[in-house]
Amino acid sequence: MATPLQSVKSQFGSKSDLVKKLVPMVERNADETDAALEERLLRVPNSKLLRLLERETTLRSRFGTREGLADAVAKLRAGSDAVDAAYRAKLLKLGTGRLLTLHRSLAKAAR
Repeated sequence: MATPLQSVKSQFGSKSDLVKKLVPMVERNADETDAALEERLLRVPNSKLLRLLERETTLRSRFGTREGLADAVAKLRAGSDAVDAAYRAKLLKLGTGRLLTLHRSLAKAAR
């Protein structure tokens, strides 16, 4: 099993290349620039960066946006296509990782 450093180097070349790929994908603070986000992500461990990339890639490929993911979770919970606006707003306050976990557990329960 490769270490996170080995994975980053083999897949992306360097940590800075991985961070440059993550900058447009990751949500940022309201007043944070791309350069500030990049600087902040460079201080994050490689294992966390790899998890962030996997999570954001899953989000984009399966649901498109966080709003799409929140809609999918709300539909699974309601059991129909009707989406409760208040519940959806509450879901949008959760983090992406929590939303993905919630979707996975609701989808498993629905089977």
